Amino acid sequence: MMNPPSKSRRRLLISLGLLGLAGVLFQPAHKLLEVRRGTRIWTEKWQRARKVPNKPGKLPAIENPGHVPALIETDLTLTKAGSPWIVDDNVMIPAGVTLTIEAGSEIFIGSRHYLTVEGRILARGTAENPVRIRAYSSAKADKWAGLLIINTRIPSIFQQVTFENSYYGARLVHAAATWTACSFTNVREVCSAFKAKTAFKNCRIDYSYPEHANVNVFKFQKGTAHIEGCTIYCPESDYKIDGIDGDYLEKGVFRGNRLFGGISPNTDAIDIGDGSRNILIENNIITDFVDKGISVGGGAAALIDNNIIARCAIGVGVTDSAHAKVTRSTFYGNDFAIKCYEKIPGQGGGHVEIDQCVIANSQEAPFQIDKASSIRFTNTLCDQQLLPGEKNMQGTPEFEDIGRDRFNCTRILGLNDALASCHLPGAPVGANIDPYPHELPKSAHE
Repeated sequence: MMNPPSKSRRRLLISLGLLGLAGVLFQPAHKLLEVRRGTRIWTEKWQRARKVPNKPGKLPAIENPGHVPALIETDLTLTKAGSPWIVDDNVMIPAGVTLTIEAGSEIFIGSRHYLTVEGRILARGTAENPVRIRAYSSAKADKWAGLLIINTRIPSIFQQVTFENSYYGARLVHAAATWTACSFTNVREVCSAFKAKTAFKNCRIDYSYPEHANVNVFKFQKGTAHIEGCTIYCPESDYKIDGIDGDYLEKGVFRGNRLFGGISPNTDAIDIGDGSRNILIENNIITDFVDKGISVGGGAAALIDNNIIARCAIGVGVTDSAHAKVTRSTFYGNDFAIKCYEKIPGQGGGHVEIDQCVIANSQEAPFQIDKASSIRFTNTLCDQQLLPGEKNMQGTPEFEDIGRDRFNCTRILGLNDALASCHLPGAPVGANIDPYPHELPKSAHE
């Protein structure tokens, strides 16, 4: 083959160089467009929530309130002595500015008003003197819009704060925040986050009076999420309301939570999908969800360890090319403990490994799979059948106190003496969780 003429060769080299340069430039340009698109999508719902401010009803008689300015230009502290504070306009906290809220402070926020945080909020209450952020009343017309924390990597910190009667607790876009020992009552959506870093520890979420809409208590897309030691009551609602929903997560840790379902149709306690990775779901107690206790789909991968899942339609559901490993967990009274299937045609089935688990009292069957899926049981006890796989056992587990959701296994009936106790070597361990390590407060709708 003859070499091309020198002029043609130069043109070819220039063209290839331009293509290479375009490829180099395309990556940051594509990333910028993705960020802009994601920011737009994740602020649309927020914008709808804050539109057309309602005039609040008759305001409570508040003597000598402090007023929070609409623009906080320099660092500001809301003191307990100056409390109660009134937010009667939308508030902006610019980049580099900190709003500090002292323990014991109470803040009333007008209908549909909101705080945009490009700097940070430091709200540190105590058990004796929590910070209280609330609407003027519990009426729907008085709901405030919530917090929008955007384009800031300096984390806002909320400790011992109560949030009451708002459309959102917080919506984060390219931001970071932590909540510790906080409570949320009548908050339509506790947290939605896009490319953010979020953490909730020892918080309480009570959906006693939900809005009539399909929502998630927590919704995470991309970024990282950590929820630990939280109590979540999902509502008695005719709408779908998932507990925790995560897509494209880079990392997620969901540990030691108590999730209680209601009558909401198609509702999952924890729903992980769309390629999420580095997901750890451990030491949770999940009960009474109409659909799945834990759902893993959309090509995601998760480790599910030492959980109790009881009285759900499906204990763990794995779909659409997702993979899950389930270890040391107890399934009781679910229609199906494990179900793997292709949910969206053409996406492939679900794949799961089950090891050292206890499956009891399944209402339909211990497991179900379709031809596109796979499941592997090892060292697992089932009361209804000897499961396929290696070192599995059939016997009837007895639990500490089913009525109080205490599923610590005390013994196994039907096995030989060497395996009669759940605590002897060779027996499946199941979950070993104290469901009530502290006094568990009652839900408002109990």
